Amino acid sequence: LIEHELVDRYIYYLQRYIPYDKQKDAKDDVLAILGDRLPEIYTEEDIKKELNRMGNPYEFAGAYSEAGNFLLSGKNYEIFKAFLKILSFSALVGIILFTFNYFSRFHGTSLFDILKSLVISIFVLSLLPSWICEKIKTTKILNALMEDWDIENLFESKNLKLENYEIGLLIVKFSMYFILQIYILTASINISIVTYSFVMILFFINVLSTNLKFSENTILSKTMYVEYFVDIFSILSLIIITSYFMPRVFAIKFIILCNVINLILNTYTISKSKNILLSRKKRRKNRKRNKKDRD
Repeated sequence: LIEHELVDRYIYYLQRYIPYDKQKDAKDDVLAILGDRLPEIYTEEDIKKELNRMGNPYEFAGAYSEAGNFLLSGKNYEIFKAFLKILSFSALVGIILFTFNYFSRFHGTSLFDILKSLVISIFVLSLLPSWICEKIKTTKILNALMEDWDIENLFESKNLKLENYEIGLLIVKFSMYFILQIYILTASINISIVTYSFVMILFFINVLSTNLKFSENTILSKTMYVEYFVDIFSILSLIIITSYFMPRVFAIKFIILCNVINLILNTYTISKSKNILLSRKKRRKNRKRNKKDRD
């Protein structure tokens, strides 16, 4: 059962937004229910019938969802906590690297004000993207629950596997953004508030696109294209900023490098997802053809 395509789709949508520690229980319960209801020798039509009987997976998932804090729930609350840790560690790395490279810039600058700005940035960049993802999740679930549900509404899933080096790439990029933030805050020459605000907006949309990817957790999601756009936009924006508004410090070069690497990785992922979609269409055609032949 666990390897059956329809069951795999159902479990994916069931687990999509519930907390990680409840996902295995939800999966085991679905398999147990199917195991009890299906005959010893079952067909695909039997599986379809029982999955339809179980109902919309989002509705089924309600029993495993739990309220979080800060208007977040389930998986998005866990992502919020994860980003608090990732961004806090990135900020620490950024402070250490900045101290080694630009220690003299701390002279005449309030260290308390800098730390306060970093703490506010960490909290806002953790909470706001997670809240946006929560609203997107809620909208999707409500739309799905309002429609007449059928097993054919499910799409083939392909979970997004996040490797350790990808987490490392995120930490490097976020650390460089924190260095850039401190660099502007401690600048002896005049760097306008508009430039500072735009850099922080770039930082925000990079965190948001990553948050969306974690929340959706599938290579077939359109959020992959959002991240693709964000990488290109960030690269072009940073090139323009360093050409006209501020020096090209090493942090900007590293951010551009991280965006380029991420573009390459996403290009591979998107091409892989297209192959999955094409193979799905082919299987659908083959099933229709086989059904006509049987008729």
